Amino acid sequence: MSDSKKFKLISVLLSGPFDRAFSYKIKISSYQVGKIIIAPFRSQKLLGIILAEEPEIIDDQKIKQVDCSIVLPPLTKTYLEFINFFSKWNCISKGLVLKNILGPHDKNSIKKVENLKTYDSNQMSKIKVISKILLNHDQRFASEKINKNFYQKKANIFLLHGVAGSGKTETYFESIDFCIKNKKQVLILLPEIGLTSEWESRFKDRFETSPDKWHSGIKKSVKKSIWARSVFKKDLIVVGARSALFLPFSNLGLIVVDEEHDSSFKQEEGQRYHARDMSIYLGSKSNIPVILASATPSIESLYNSSNNKYIHLNLSSRATGAQMPEVQIIDMKDNPTLSGNWISEPMVNELKMRYKNKEQSMIFLNRRGYSNLTICRSCGHKMNCKNCNSWLVEHRSKKVYLCHHCGYKKPSFSKCQNCDSSNLVSCGPGIEKISDEIKKLFPNSHIENLSSDTFSNIDNFNLIVKNIIKGKVDFIIGTQILAKGYDFPKLNYVGIVDGDIGVYGGDLRASEKCFQLLKQVSGRAGRHLKDRKGLVQIQTYNPQNPILKTIRDKDENKFYQEEISYRKNALMPPFSRLISIIISSKSESLLHDVCYNLLENFPKYDEVKILGPAPAPLNFLRGRYRNRFLIKSQKNIFIQDIVKSWIQNSKVSKQVRVSIDVDPYTFS
Repeated sequence: MSDSKKFKLISVLLSGPFDRAFSYKIKISSYQVGKIIIAPFRSQKLLGIILAEEPEIIDDQKIKQVDCSIVLPPLTKTYLEFINFFSKWNCISKGLVLKNILGPHDKNSIKKVENLKTYDSNQMSKIKVISKILLNHDQRFASEKINKNFYQKKANIFLLHGVAGSGKTETYFESIDFCIKNKKQVLILLPEIGLTSEWESRFKDRFETSPDKWHSGIKKSVKKSIWARSVFKKDLIVVGARSALFLPFSNLGLIVVDEEHDSSFKQEEGQRYHARDMSIYLGSKSNIPVILASATPSIESLYNSSNNKYIHLNLSSRATGAQMPEVQIIDMKDNPTLSGNWISEPMVNELKMRYKNKEQSMIFLNRRGYSNLTICRSCGHKMNCKNCNSWLVEHRSKKVYLCHHCGYKKPSFSKCQNCDSSNLVSCGPGIEKISDEIKKLFPNSHIENLSSDTFSNIDNFNLIVKNIIKGKVDFIIGTQILAKGYDFPKLNYVGIVDGDIGVYGGDLRASEKCFQLLKQVSGRAGRHLKDRKGLVQIQTYNPQNPILKTIRDKDENKFYQEEISYRKNALMPPFSRLISIIISSKSESLLHDVCYNLLENFPKYDEVKILGPAPAPLNFLRGRYRNRFLIKSQKNIFIQDIVKSWIQNSKVSKQVRVSIDVDPYTFS
């Protein structure tokens, strides 16, 4: 056999910012589609995968040979299709998707994976059910419906829709139990790493051992071991953040997306994608069930369930037998607070009664820090960020003024930096200000503030959560992080300050997000009460707000029907497709020229509309000026191809950044 016939010509996708395959040669004996290899590229060596065999070899001497010494099973057809779909749908290069799938590995570490495949930190092989909760009728019906799917081997999507405290977790634990017994791998996605600790505790109570965790706080060495077991079909149950979606499971049996409505599943920086939507695709290609669990499902998920795309499973009552809390709306026009205070008299009275009875109370305000604006009364100067068109937020506990967008900070100061006056005033409350108010009312109480700031030390955060569960904390004060599925057994009262914050503005999803947030926070109250209801009080200057009224009246169907009707009349998602495109540059004039050149070059389609360019709501961010286009089309058009071709053919300056966001979740 001649030397040329010992080799095959192959197409290789390299890990990195590459959207096309490259030609290499490989020994015939080593050829396998999906095989992970090391390929020379310019002056370096990169990881890659074999996509296909090419028909013939042209000038064999000039074509480089790949290193195929990596002893790993090839990526399955499912993951090859996943790479292609993920890339096309999100307008992200295929090579970057591959890089995500290869995860913690580089060309050196991946050769050692073979040595890690037996690593079993949590002894999943010894897992067993030690505490099985007796399910109620709704839970049992939902569980049986899902588990029947395993026998039918269908890729059904289940919307597990239950009120707060209805036992959604215990319900899908039944499906996890089924997978364990049948030696199938399981992926559970949670919206925040802070939830992992409580979820893990409940899992351990049920199955005696802990699942594997995957998020930014996990050591690289542990991630490598988890990755190895996913590839080698080892017993594996992973609970993690959205990045766990890229683990190359070889024996996946179930995907659970808990709190499926949560915005944290949408990656907003860099590679933009929605983990929930990509999970649904992965489940369909793997021919396995996907469970979407939420007390407040997204509009899209509810709409899909009404069209029978998803199977709707309803848990209508709390698993503990407790009633849903009473909701009261406090009209702040009738209950004004003293100067400098933000908690109304009816709320104070309720807090005093709960404290006297040794009950836990939660005060919710979706603003971090002490105050969201500091202004000089002498000259009117506002403390602004130098990199963004946003105000600096005072964080009095850290003695800094902080920009919540770019992280720019200044040390606390007592004088105006414009006129040197000491006449500064803090405007608007944050949770630190509310905490100070509670301390004055209850000087001997145990108070904990919970926000993304608390996440700086995840171990400390988990300790706080454990103390709350044990009843060692009197008052919990926090932001939207409190709305993410926590179960605090001793919490019977929730007070919401500025209840309608976030309703107003130009965000398509403002009403939906506000409803979900307030409904989720309200659901923390009285989850374990037997003899009476928990109580939720919402402070507002607009008691006629329809969102607040639907929450008070427990009429979520009315809200969803009206919201879907509004979307349909305006031809907005889920009745159309949107792509948001942010164009940014350090030069405002260059940005203007590029945007109008793009507008002129936009192809003409009757079914596709282009809106913009217009300044983004945050039109100056991290030192760059920002304009936005919004592309809108009918649902039957694959708009991504149009947008990608349009951008490429417009030859945008390298000094300008283009960020494409398919199915945008925020509009900042």
